[in-house]
Amino acid sequence: MPGLSPKERLAQLLKGAILKAKPDGVILSGGIDSSLLAALAPRGMLDLGVTACFEVSDARDRFYSKMVAERLGIRHVVIEYGIEEAAMAARDIVKSLGTFDHVEIRNDITIYMAIMACNEEGISCAMTGDGGDELFAGYDFMVKMGEAELDRYIDSLTGKWSFSATQLGKTFGVSVAQPYLDTEVVGLARRLPHGWRVHKSTKVLGKWILRSMLEDLGYPEIAQREKEPIELGSGSVMISKALNEALGEELGEIVEEALCDGVRFWSREQAYFYKVFKEVFGKVPRALPGEPSCACCGSPLKANRIACRCCGFCALSNTCER
Repeated sequence: MPGLSPKERLAQLLKGAILKAKPDGVILSGGIDSSLLAALAPRGMLDLGVTACFEVSDARDRFYSKMVAERLGIRHVVIEYGIEEAAMAARDIVKSLGTFDHVEIRNDITIYMAIMACNEEGISCAMTGDGGDELFAGYDFMVKMGEAELDRYIDSLTGKWSFSATQLGKTFGVSVAQPYLDTEVVGLARRLPHGWRVHKSTKVLGKWILRSMLEDLGYPEIAQREKEPIELGSGSVMISKALNEALGEELGEIVEEALCDGVRFWSREQAYFYKVFKEVFGKVPRALPGEPSCACCGSPLKANRIACRCCGFCALSNTCER
């Protein structure tokens, strides 16, 4: 709409996407993406905010999500899950997504636990902040890119990304609303001037337009929050290490078994999840002769994906172990 600033237009599009989806709950990390969506939702639409954290961690999501929920006047539930619940969730995630990528699984455990809580609390549609980081330069490596490089990278992501929340929601019969993935929102984000993504002052900050919108809405603490990956904010970074420690001497046996199967890990943290993957699927699928394959696990590699769907290996940022 002519005359509107980028912030006003984005707010309008996000509100429209929220109204179309009609979520009655939000997976609330207290970070920029989910907090902004919760603040833009019409008063009375959201019945619940759910935050999931690993119980033995010093997860900062607890503090920030509580602050947002209190200011919005919505009921807030914090799910503290332990290693037994994490192991249960991990098995379901491996089975549902067909992966032993430890980074994705440990992050998805938090989402899984939050969606399960939504189901238990009677929520029919849970809203997530999926896509905010990818569209508005939320990762440290993105803010270091030049303007043209960042434009190209974001354009490439919009054709390759996938988010697990929708699939995990099906496990519990909970639909998932992802307003940042709305076609018009993505279109605006791709046309956004560089200065609305990356702001340089005393620090270089990504997601500047979202931060600025939160400031306008009265959430300066959230707007100024430094980017914390979900595994740090929720404390889930500790999970794969704890699960591997529980394997004891079996850990080395699993690594050797993987090598015999033609699978090289790009992180030892994959061992536990590889064990579960084998128990569920029997073996890693192999690419056919002449078909593109993953350099680490040998599974078929789709041309439109940046990383291997099976093991998570990305040649741009990782190397296979022995």
